[in-house]
Amino acid sequence: MALPLTPDEARSIAEAFRAAEHSVKCYMDGHYNQEEHKISRAEYDSLYEFCQTLLCLSSDATTAAVGLSLDALDAPADELKGVIEEANQKIKTLQKISSVINCVSALVYLASSIIAKNPGAIVTSITTLRNKIKS
Repeated sequence: MALPLTPDEARSIAEAFRAAEHSVKCYMDGHYNQEEHKISRAEYDSLYEFCQTLLCLSSDATTAAVGLSLDALDAPADELKGVIEEANQKIKTLQKISSVINCVSALVYLASSIIAKNPGAIVTSITTLRNKIKS
């Protein structure tokens, strides 16, 4: 049986979500301006909404993750933080806005699953996020 996440592990997971949110903001700033419009206003607005959601969920995920036992994962804190950090790095290198939006939406799904304390959804969302990172 897996041990519950400690407060420090939960905090590090929340920090990984916040770092991903910051990367999305940097992507938005680097790819949208009035002259070039590398991304549309609608795409910018969509990413902005995801950023706001990630920021809110990162704080909630800290609280929810404490005491969460994930038997399906070998090292829950390491796996959660690792996949979030992988997504963060991928966001920094993506060129297609649709790929960024897909990756960020998968991050939101993961954070929401943690808050819901739904181990099955967490495992599914990790798989979904990994697939988005690979594509």
